Amino acid sequence: MRRGTWGVVLATVTVAATVPTVGWALTTTTKPRIQILGGASFEANRFIQDKQRFNKDVYQVKSGAKIQINSKTKEEPHTVSVVSRRDLPKSVADFGKCYRGGICAQLEKDHGAPENGEGPPTNPLVDKGATGFDARGDSIVIDPGGKGRFTVSAKKGRTLYIMCVIHPWMQAKIKVK
Repeated sequence: MRRGTWGVVLATVTVAATVPTVGWALTTTTKPRIQILGGASFEANRFIQDKQRFNKDVYQVKSGAKIQINSKTKEEPHTVSVVSRRDLPKSVADFGKCYRGGICAQLEKDHGAPENGEGPPTNPLVDKGATGFDARGDSIVIDPGGKGRFTVSAKKGRTLYIMCVIHPWMQAKIKVK
């Protein structure tokens, strides 16, 4: 799942239709959502800029609530993955560590990402703890331009740290109310 590894991969995976509901909810809207925004650009031999991100840094969520995830990016898949605070990369060097024995490598394996990077993962939903999102390793794959849903089962007072395993700079918190 490393950046670019899946290519245009998940076009055949329809997460919302094939994955049981396991969702989050924001308390500020009647139709709760996490949106995935942004895109990438580069200038040959100069730079690459990637502005892919979650639409908020912190989500307020009630335990048991559902959330819709919408990807506004059309070129690459994403994950919404629960990780521990210490798993979150803090530098570009940490991205490599994430794939060399870190949570990124573990979630690639758990999702069944093809080793050659071609084709969709065999397991678009990983549920490590109780049913729903409550534990490190809970993760859902979102197609380019796709949607997904799941339920937060974490107890009131918990903070869930989330990131995209494919784009590890995409990071946010979910505070369970």
